[in-house]
Amino acid sequence: MNAAIPEIPFDPLAFRNALGNFATGVTIVTAKDTAGTGTNQYVGTTASSFNSVSLEPPLILWSIDKKARSLAAYEQAEFFAVNVLAADQVSLSNHFARPQDDKFSGVDFTLGLGDAPLLQGCAAQFECETKYHYEGGDHIIIVGEVKRFTTSGRSGLMFHRGKYVVSSFHPCNEQLPADLGSKAGFVDDYLHYLVGRSFNQLMCKLEAVLKSQGLDEHQYRVMASLGGKDGCTLEELMHNAILPREIVSEKLQELEGNGWLKRDINGDIIRIKLTTAGQAKLEPLLKMAKTNESEALGIFTADEASQFKRYLRRIIAWTE
Repeated sequence: MNAAIPEIPFDPLAFRNALGNFATGVTIVTAKDTAGTGTNQYVGTTASSFNSVSLEPPLILWSIDKKARSLAAYEQAEFFAVNVLAADQVSLSNHFARPQDDKFSGVDFTLGLGDAPLLQGCAAQFECETKYHYEGGDHIIIVGEVKRFTTSGRSGLMFHRGKYVVSSFHPCNEQLPADLGSKAGFVDDYLHYLVGRSFNQLMCKLEAVLKSQGLDEHQYRVMASLGGKDGCTLEELMHNAILPREIVSEKLQELEGNGWLKRDINGDIIRIKLTTAGQAKLEPLLKMAKTNESEALGIFTADEASQFKRYLRRIIAWTE
């Protein structure tokens, strides 16, 4: 006997937001209005519910709200057209998403099969003969057989998490950049290698200064992790310094012996803090580190540098 499914309160808004994580294209579905639902002889509706169904025969579907004023027109239309919008057609999408008596006023279009309007500048268009209508909760699902289609090669407009976005190819599709040369191997364009190599080369520039200040790299990383903070736990230090417990514990003893760190004990919580001497020791080192960073990022514009660091933070947040 199957166990009863527990009843969980259903939040429609949360459900809608969850669906928004599925990125979709943006289309405008058009047809001739033989039902007389408006003042114009055509209907057009912005829709992201478009999807392929079958290659043989070539079938597609889309759905329309049962409360839509133009529903009767689409139900009676023998033909309809799906206009897949290009990335620069946001205003057209918004235009057809708003209730209006004449959505086609001032819009450039031609007529396709069954006099369904074909909008100009789209990424693709599918001219369809209506085949089936299905009940779908608060929507009607309309299935059409594609009779003609065209593509322009333009990038498509997309909708994701309640906002318009534009598509780009994922890095996994890319080949080695041409500037790496013919002898480039796997690691030359591999994220782990690039991040690790960048870190090591930046640290190499600091080594001479650290040595002159009587610090090694690990001591500096522990102290730098405390910069601008009112103390850290041992676990936080390990996380920020990117060092294992054994090394952090060893460096803490060394830095405490130099009078640069102290432990603040409050019940069961121990926080490690910089002493006044430690702050004075670290301050010029952090200024030097920021100068080193500025030199490394000097190959970018200010916007590119900010974007680059933002991307790295996103990678860190996603992989933690």
